[in-house]
This record gives sequence, structure tokens and C-alpha cells, in this order.
Amino acid sequence: MQKLIIPLLALIYFSLSVNAQVLLPTSETAFEKQHSFNPEIIKKRNIKRIVFEIADKKDFEGVVDKNLTENYEFDTNGMLSRYYYTTIVRTNERIVTIPAKHKGRRKIRDAETKIISDYVYDTISTWYLYNNKQQLILKRYHDGLNYYESKYYRYNSENQLTKELKFKETNISKDKSIFILGNQVLLSEDSFQYNKYSNGQTKCTLLNNENRPYKENLINYDANGNKIKQFESYTAASWIVQEQKFEYLNNRLSKAEYSGNANTTFTIANTYEFDENKELLTEKQYKNNVMIKEISYVTDSNNKLLNSYVARDPINKSIRIVKLKYDFGALSSSRK
Repeated sequence: MQKLIIPLLALIYFSLSVNAQVLLPTSETAFEKQHSFNPEIIKKRNIKRIVFEIADKKDFEGVVDKNLTENYEFDTNGMLSRYYYTTIVRTNERIVTIPAKHKGRRKIRDAETKIISDYVYDTISTWYLYNNKQQLILKRYHDGLNYYESKYYRYNSENQLTKELKFKETNISKDKSIFILGNQVLLSEDSFQYNKYSNGQTKCTLLNNENRPYKENLINYDANGNKIKQFESYTAASWIVQEQKFEYLNNRLSKAEYSGNANTTFTIANTYEFDENKELLTEKQYKNNVMIKEISYVTDSNNKLLNSYVARDPINKSIRIVKLKYDFGALSSSRK
């Protein structure tokens, strides 16, 4: 029996370790500021929360820890249910006097003054709600004070997004940790219509709240169904060109590029490298062909989960050091 248990445990460990990459860049999330996660791994590993602890360091200076964090919570299906982060809204400085130090009657250090910074924080939050098909149906933003903004999404029978409604909302709950909807003010309403030209090409027409088309997206896909190109054109400003391109290696996103000229002409691009276990290893971000950030990811050798990463800013000559902490055990499912 003992001989059978050891291979079985090894098999279980192997199944948990394979493709255990928590972060998963996709064509839909490549240009977003917040992280994108692999729902399959989040669910398989029973992860309910990941806390990103952030510290910054300038070249030739010490590490500065301002207690900044990013927090990601997940439902029982591995889908992101809440994202919130701390931001510094005010810095209060005070002068502290450090007395002289003596050894016996001999003074070994003079008294000195030191400036201490006390930070005042706000917590910015976004909640996510899904239907039983794991489609996002609500995204609610809160600025940490009194402003709430929500987006509601509807889909057709082919799982395509057909409508997005954006509202300014009020929370009438006295307990601000609980949201009770008061009134809504419609800010915008977009509808989406689709024409499928082939398995590899689809046109999406966007209509405003007057049901008038104002934008067209022409989207191309590869044989695996991965988005490889999206060309955007506008009805009222045909000279505006916005284009996204995507490349893949072993069916993993390896490069994402965005170019546009709505204001000034610019290009941004992200490249991704994976190790032999398909774990995300490095990410490089460019603007107008100049690298603005290089991120190195470190995977824990024991649990095979992302342990930390270091983001290097070569222009400002600084690095951001981020440590990940995991909470395991399912939260309630965010479904309707």
C-alpha cells in the first residue's frame, strides 16, 4: 500500500504544478493596468485572495515601503470578484528629534532631526459580477469616497457582447461596506452588432444611445481562435486609425501592440517570454519603441505559484518590488 501512495501523491502534486501560471496575459487584457489571472489555476488551487505588497526603490537609494497594496479576490469559479488597491491622497510630514547617544560620559553620537512622512490613504475598489456562463454582467467602481460608477453588460445566444450601459449610481446604505442601490443616472449606452465574414474575420459595429453607428471594429483570428488583429475606424472621424496586433508562441500571447493617432501618433507594445514549463518569465513594455518597463517574474519552487516580481523603470531609474501573498479557501460565488 505504501508503494502505491507515493506515486499517487506525486501524481497529485504534478497535476497541481503543471501550467500553474497565476498571471495569464490575453489579447483582451494586454493593455490594462491591473493584472489578468488564469481562472482555471485560481479555481484548481482554491485561491480566494492574492495580495500584492508593493515597495519602491530608486537607484542608489534604499527601499521605500509606503504600505501600498493591490488586492484581488476571487469567487468559487476562479473569476475575479473584487479588485481594490490603496493610493496615497496626502502626505503629512513631521520632524522628529533623535537624542544624542552616550556611552558613559562620552558622547558617541550627536542629536539629530529626522523628517518622518505619514501617509493618508484611500481605497479604490471595483466589483465584478458574472452570470452562470461566467460572462461579466456588472462592473462597479468606487472611488473610496461617494462616487460609484457601474457598467452593465448583455450578451446574445452566441456569447457575444450586445450592450454596455454605464451609470452613475448612489449607495443609500449607511454601512458603506454594503452597497444598496439608490438612484441611477445613465451616462452612456453602447450597442454591438456583428457580421461574421468567415471563421477568421468578424466585423463589430458600435452604436450609441440614439442607435446610430459611430465605430467599426474589424477583427481577425488565427486557426486556434486567437485574436491576431483588430482595426478600428470611426464614422465621424475617418482619419483616426487605431489598430491592435497580437502574436502567439505555443498558443500563449507573446506580443501585443497598439497604435493610434486620435491625439498624437504613438505605439505601445508588450512582449512576453515563458520558460520551459510555460511559466511567465519576463515582460517588457515599450512606448514608441523605447522600453519603459521590464518585469521579471519569480515562481516559488515549492508550490509552483508566482512568488514575486520586480519591475524595472529604466527611464526614471527605479524599480518596484512586489511580493505576492495567497489566501486559500473559497469565497462565495459571484453569480446571478
